[in-house]
Amino acid sequence: MTKRLATIKEVCAYAKMGQTRLYEKIHAGIVIAYKHDHKTLIDLDSVDAMLANELVPWPGNSRN
Repeated sequence: MTKRLATIKEVCAYAKMGQTRLYEKIHAGIVIAYKHDHKTLIDLDSVDAMLANELVPWPGNSRN
């Protein structure tokens, strides 16, 4: 199975967050990171899972 990996800069743009917050998520074990040739690569599936867990519905979006 091929992993979807991206650089720190790419993930920050993708997830709309800064590097400090991303590194906090990595150190907390929420986002999975790998080292390859002195570069940090982030597992995009773990980023997607983090974003899905942090999403909060907009109050006006309630359905009856």
